[in-house]
This record gives sequence, C-alpha cells and structure tokens, in this order.
Amino acid sequence: MRVQLVTVPYRYDERNDGLGRGPQALVNAGIVAKLRATGLDVAEPVDVTLPDEERVSGPVAVNIGKLGSYTAAAVAEAREAGNGVLILAGDDTASVGIIAGLQKAHGAGARIGIVWVDAHADFNTPETSYSGILAGMPVAILAGLAGPLWRGSAGLEAPVPTDRLLIVGPREMDEKEQTLLRSTDAKVITHAELGDTETVDRLFTSLAERVDYLAVHVDLDILDPALVPSASTPSSNGLNIAQAAGLIERAITSGKVASVSIAGLNPGAGNRGTRSVESTLALIRQALATWTAAAPTQGDA
Repeated sequence: MRVQLVTVPYRYDERNDGLGRGPQALVNAGIVAKLRATGLDVAEPVDVTLPDEERVSGPVAVNIGKLGSYTAAAVAEAREAGNGVLILAGDDTASVGIIAGLQKAHGAGARIGIVWVDAHADFNTPETSYSGILAGMPVAILAGLAGPLWRGSAGLEAPVPTDRLLIVGPREMDEKEQTLLRSTDAKVITHAELGDTETVDRLFTSLAERVDYLAVHVDLDILDPALVPSASTPSSNGLNIAQAAGLIERAITSGKVASVSIAGLNPGAGNRGTRSVESTLALIRQALATWTAAAPTQGDA
C-alpha cells in the first residue's frame, strides 16, 4: 500500500503561523524516511495552499472552509488512486476538508466514520462554546450542527451522522458540550474509561462494522504534556506514546482506515518544541507501521 503524505501548514487560515509550522517541522525532521524505514511506501508530500485571491474579508470560518476545499482535493486524489492518506495539519479545523475529500472520492453517501482522538471533544457550537475558539468545534461542524458557511466552503456534501462518531480520550469537556453530546448518537470513551478494554473494543468494533471507511484524527494534546511540552492546549495526565499509538492501531486493525490526520504540533519554544517533534515522530512511526489502508470499493465515485 502507498501512503500519500499531505501537509496543511495552517493555523486556521494563516500559513506557517504557530501550529501551522508543525507539518513542515515533521517533514524537516525526516518523517518520510522514517516511515519508509518501517516498510511503508510513502509518497513525497503534497502541500496544500489557500490562494490569496480566494480569501474573503468576512468570517474566518469561510477561509478555513476554502482552505479545506484544497485539502479535500488532495485527499480525494490520493484516495482515487487507492492510497492511504496521512495528513499533517496545523490544527483540528483541517478535519472538515479531510472528510470532504473522502466524500469527494467515495461519494456523499459513503458510510464514513470518524475516530477522534483528543484531550477535548471539539463538539462545541457557537451557541455552546464559552471561548468561541473554532478549533473546539470541528466535530460538531462535521455533524452538521453548526457552520453551514464553513461546510459549504469546504465542499462537505453531507453531514456525518452522529452514530458514526467515536470520540476517544477526552479529559476536558465543557458542561454545555457534554449536554449537546448526550443529545446525539455519538459515542465517547473518556480518558478515565480507556482502561476498560472491553468497552473500548466494543465501541471500536461497533463503529467499524457500521461503516465502509474510517478517518482517524489525532490531536497531539492527547499525549501527556511531558511529551509535548510546547503544546498550545496542554492537558495534564495525558497518554504515553504507546497508549496513544495503541488507539490508532486499534482502528487500523479494522482494515477500514482511509486517512489518518495529526494536528496540534507546536514546533517552537526551543528544546520544548524539539521534544514535541520527537514525540510526534515516535507516535506516527509506532502507530502506522502496520497500516494497510481501506481500498476503494466497487461503486465509489
């Protein structure tokens, strides 16, 4: 299997700003060679860019969506060639474009499930969010609960039904966010529940049995801050690399993972950034060593 590497070096709609420098830091650190050393056939990176002439002066979410449309094009091209897609993104907002790309490749009606591995559920809407931070909303946006301009600009043709959402490892959730989650069919495995292997296996298996493709998204704040000390959204008592890699591998064993995306790397802050880059490389290498991506099925677009 070939893996197409796609880089989305943006924080929101700003290129190479803060977290937006994470993807290039991983490329500079030799991620392609390191993954090839594990046996993966990794293609050289495709870099996603939002042309200046397409920017609008209005809502940032529209520009994020426009950027997402270019991410979608890169993801779709890789999937149509039968490749798995590894996306290195600045922040979690890139996920809307990733799912739009999977829909573009496999059809709006394709049964696509999402495994969201994150210290936060990212299931807020403008009405429930205390902070208004857009990076705390992508899963709710994908579910169609908010953000029509964002979704439309990205080319997301259909919301993801909430029974195809599995949020794994959150250890910080707002009260309103939890209330909204309980009103849907989304499943949540909290950080405290990760030790219950029977529940974890049941929920992963249940999701995989109901979809044709899985998109795995990982926010690096799932790791303990000691491993990613430059993290912009640190959350104490996180996972170690083996634990986080095990969650990604658990999805991969289904044989249905079409894309894996990694976001939230801040490569700055001197030695702290260097440590974060090293941890991210270790996580990706360990998690993806056995990846054989889901192949397009007959009837895919």
